[in-house]
Amino acid sequence: MKKTLVAMAVLAASGASFAQATLTGSYAFGYATTSSAAGAKSSGLGTDTAAMQLSASEDLGGGLKASARVSLGGMQRDGAGTGEDAYIQLDGSFGTIKMGTVEAGNGILGNGGAGAPGWMLDNGSVLTGGANIDTIGWTSADMGGLKLKASYSDKGTGATTGLGQGTNGAAVSQPSMNVGVTYAAGALSAAADYTSWTRQGDAAVTSNTNDHRVRISGSYNLGVAKIGAGYSNRKNTAGATDRETVMGVSAPMGAATVGATYDTRQTFAGVKTKGFTLGAQYDLSKRTNIGAGYYSWSTNGVAGDNTGFRVLVGHSF
Repeated sequence: MKKTLVAMAVLAASGASFAQATLTGSYAFGYATTSSAAGAKSSGLGTDTAAMQLSASEDLGGGLKASARVSLGGMQRDGAGTGEDAYIQLDGSFGTIKMGTVEAGNGILGNGGAGAPGWMLDNGSVLTGGANIDTIGWTSADMGGLKLKASYSDKGTGATTGLGQGTNGAAVSQPSMNVGVTYAAGALSAAADYTSWTRQGDAAVTSNTNDHRVRISGSYNLGVAKIGAGYSNRKNTAGATDRETVMGVSAPMGAATVGATYDTRQTFAGVKTKGFTLGAQYDLSKRTNIGAGYYSWSTNGVAGDNTGFRVLVGHSF
């Protein structure tokens, strides 16, 4: 420790320049219990989140700013700590250019869930979960709450991301182009986007791979409560459709927030699922909270429901 302090003092005296970096993170621990439609049950204590992010920025002059972030997750004891979102971006009068390897969410839960606390169903149980992608995108400067977006994304063969990995290989490595628009002003927040996947004529890509997708979502803050809804329609090259919907509501009650969502999906194969979530969160401070969530979802034609309950204590820094 003393050697480190001495080295830092020597470097400071020499006039060496360092970027100002910020370390943030979050940790949550609690209890969860789940039960599958087939009756399989599990329960126990454990860590839910153990993550940290290192961010730094630099003023380039002329109204330009560069910044970057690297993240780690799964940092609990004996956990398989792994890299999470990592990116670099440039901000200026033109807006933001951002490039990196990140997790892309399902795109409709942010607005459609209306900020409801709890245990969401975007892990593939009902709604599609997040996907790791390599991406480069542009977001326009704010125009009275309106922003335009465009991006190119790919992923490597299989589920691998990485330099030079994402423009050939299996169907799951299809690159995609996305254009969209967001609006956020006052009580209203809304988003819409269109995605088109490439390589649809490639012999290495199956005949029923992704073709295009349309998503739209919005939320409105009524004061006493926030309501939201979202819709996603994805088609494949065989003409089949994968549809997802979400509706949500949340309501503040002093330091507490309660909420609920209702979700549905029909896959390319025609399998239908539906479910709901209930949640509550109590803020002990700006950085510490206690939350609880319950979910239930089922598949048409399959007897029984999948259910789960958890309670967590969380802290961010």
